[in-house]
Amino acid sequence: MTLKEERDPLYFELIGDSFDSFMSDYDVDRRKNLIFKKLMCGIEGGNALEVGCGTGRITESLKPCVSQLTVTDISEALAEKVAKRLGCVGRQADACSLPFESGTFDLVVSSECIEHTPDPRLALSEMARVLRKGGHMIVTTPNKLWYPVLWLSEKTGLRSFSGVENWIWPWTVKFLEPQGVVVEKMGGCHLFPWQIPLAKQLLPHFDKVDGLLYPIMINFGFLGKKM
Repeated sequence: MTLKEERDPLYFELIGDSFDSFMSDYDVDRRKNLIFKKLMCGIEGGNALEVGCGTGRITESLKPCVSQLTVTDISEALAEKVAKRLGCVGRQADACSLPFESGTFDLVVSSECIEHTPDPRLALSEMARVLRKGGHMIVTTPNKLWYPVLWLSEKTGLRSFSGVENWIWPWTVKFLEPQGVVVEKMGGCHLFPWQIPLAKQLLPHFDKVDGLLYPIMINFGFLGKKM
């Protein structure tokens, strides 16, 4: 069961201005809560990199938290548009082959990007490589536990998204330890689909105990530190 065959890696470039139509304000807000109020809490940004900026929904909250920000996306148009709008450096880049020297950044942030790459592990390894010692990386991505629901929704036509989909398990991130990245904190959001009636009223209550529930949540995230 897979959704990755014959998918265009530049799908986000192709959909252009329709990109935001695939996103939910509620979902973005819950991911922002996870990233900035839980995982990034108490961490100084310094020289930061965002991998997979999309239309800049996460960038908008990240920019005020750091002293210098570079945003990248597989779509050159998206990276340039976000950089121009928010006053940061923009660059086209493949998450699996970042065009930066090792140990460049104090902070690397990536939200809902690695699952749209051919190799999520390689993308994470690249983020770890460009991170300096003592720096932090924060990544959120869907939980492979819920992959069958994604597959079913696309097969039944309930979801029209046609980009690459490669989801991972929460414990997969431990493979970064030999590369010097220790996972310090994990969390998540969406215990069940937010599209269900009344879900948006109930789900934030479960998000309060995401440190316990993240292994079964739809989206999980982690904070890693490079030792």
